[in-house]
Amino acid sequence: MSEGAAAPQRGLARIGLASGPSRIAAGTVAFFLIGAMASIEAASSLLGAAKDAVIGSFDWLFVAVASLAVATVALLALHPRANVRLGPPDSRPEFGRLAWFAMLFSAGLASGLLYWATAEPILHHQGNPFLAELGAGAPPEAAVRTAMRLTVLHWGLHGWAFYVLCGLGIAIYGYRHGHPLSFRTAFHPVLGADRLGRWPGHTLDLIALFGTVCGVATSIGLSAGALNATLASLVGVTVGTPNQIGIVLAVCLLGVLSAVSGLSRGIRRLSEVNVWVSAALLLAFVTLGPTRFLGELFLDTAWDYLRHGLPAGAWLGDTSAEKGWQASWTVFYWGWWLAWTPFVGLFIARISRGRTVREFAVAVMGVPALVILLWMSILGGTALHQEIADPGAVSAAVNRDYSLGIAVVIANLAQGSVGTVLLLATTFLLLTWLVTSLDSATLVICHLVGAGEAPAVKAFWGVALAATTAALLLVGGLPALQSASIVVGLPLAVLMVVLSGGVLFDLARSRL
Repeated sequence: MSEGAAAPQRGLARIGLASGPSRIAAGTVAFFLIGAMASIEAASSLLGAAKDAVIGSFDWLFVAVASLAVATVALLALHPRANVRLGPPDSRPEFGRLAWFAMLFSAGLASGLLYWATAEPILHHQGNPFLAELGAGAPPEAAVRTAMRLTVLHWGLHGWAFYVLCGLGIAIYGYRHGHPLSFRTAFHPVLGADRLGRWPGHTLDLIALFGTVCGVATSIGLSAGALNATLASLVGVTVGTPNQIGIVLAVCLLGVLSAVSGLSRGIRRLSEVNVWVSAALLLAFVTLGPTRFLGELFLDTAWDYLRHGLPAGAWLGDTSAEKGWQASWTVFYWGWWLAWTPFVGLFIARISRGRTVREFAVAVMGVPALVILLWMSILGGTALHQEIADPGAVSAAVNRDYSLGIAVVIANLAQGSVGTVLLLATTFLLLTWLVTSLDSATLVICHLVGAGEAPAVKAFWGVALAATTAALLLVGGLPALQSASIVVGLPLAVLMVVLSGGVLFDLARSRL
């Protein structure tokens, strides 16, 4: 090859585009961006039509796969073979439990937890298909419990079960069978070793890469609105798409800088700081807010979720109104979780070498679900308490723009310097959770395109993630983000069934 021809090849290899699959991935993302910019209206209509087609025909699949995931993880955790380590028998974890929990929590949830913790309970309190079952004479607290149960359902065990299955599949066949850490590795029982490194395996990694790009773009886009709202309260920044795109670009820059600094320095340190600031924020809400109400709500929600969580996860709407609600909420959430699954599953596998299968299954699904239960009870409970005491105090803002919820609740909770400190803490968390999400996403993409963890690859895909987020915001904001997650989630729902079957097959034959 001549020197002139070799130079572009070296340039492509430097940013992780040395292979055919990686170039196809980059080309598809570029095609979407160019198409979206060329005709914003057409792109928005196309995404909306695709989402409607998926929901109209496959809403049952999303619901079934979510329930199947919880059952499969429970079976894996209870199986006698679950005591094997993810790696050689004498391997030990690379990270301590605090750092491990902090990283998996920050990567697995990001700032969406702040965005929805105050808005979602208020929206469910105003209307959901299960309110009619309560009857006209039901006490007001019954509607509160229903709203909290639905909120925790969408953030609890079902979504984390997706992460566990994917992460375990990658870690088992990566650490115990010597395959590369990539999404396709989880399908070793189905494809076999020969096909993993050929086009069947590369196709799976491409699907995972698209899921990562759309899932992370959805989270960054949604959370940019909440960050815009808190900045508006602090410094008077206007809430709008142009400023949110500016926030996305700033997050991209910080995320790339964090990614380039490495896993132990960047993601780990930011994640641990996030844990402590989050704990301080929860403590402030409990201290300043309705403490007794929040304590009782936590216990009631925990009991309700234990009794009704799994049945609610298997519920499927019958009427057009029920199907519309389920499409906007449950199916959107399952699609969003599924879009994140290859990315988070691979990332958790990357930080979990040396853990046992049982520890992985129980901790990754159970601990975050418990923390979410506490988090939603405190932040969501505070929002509901304010709304009940003064109707419209929170709902008026949330109905106008979901992202305003957290800023309004803090303004109602505390004034003056205390309120400013709480807003600053919330803004910090929104920003750092977004940064850790983008940071860990770029690390995962490096593995998906087979480029190691090179800084140039992280920088290239960090910019691609920011550009995709900006494009989705331009073509329709929240509806476009929801549509992208649901459409990408469909093939991943099918793949989760295949992945689960392969892992269970090997478990039954003691081949883990």
